[in-house]
Amino acid sequence: MIDEAKRAEIETQFKGERTAKPTLASMTEAELRQLRSEIESRLPADSLSAINLETELVRQYRKVMDLQDSVMNDDETPANQKAQVAGQVASTLQHLIKMQSEFHTAERFKALENLMIKHMKKLPKDVAEAFLDDYEAVGL
Repeated sequence: MIDEAKRAEIETQFKGERTAKPTLASMTEAELRQLRSEIESRLPADSLSAINLETELVRQYRKVMDLQDSVMNDDETPANQKAQVAGQVASTLQHLIKMQSEFHTAERFKALENLMIKHMKKLPKDVAEAFLDDYEAVGL
């Protein structure tokens, strides 16, 4: 007996037509992330500075969380693999916390430098230049 659905699909492919693809609105969050990953994997980064490390780490964290949800609900996945996934979630979260802390420290340092420059403009020129020379020598 001929499967009419398969026959129609094959005929459509021979005619050069494509079967209907799901719309973005009908896709789950996990499917959308997968699609975005596939697109981004085909578009190379222009440079390291073009990569938003914070965004990439958050994306990685979400993917690992999706994997964890999937694995934890799968009765056939061995316990050691579930533990590995849980460990990866914790590790990714630690990296995210560290990055957030480093970003906060860098922002505070930038604000401190701007405040210092503002007040240095009030100093005599020779004092300000001597400070800047010493500051550059330290390499900060």
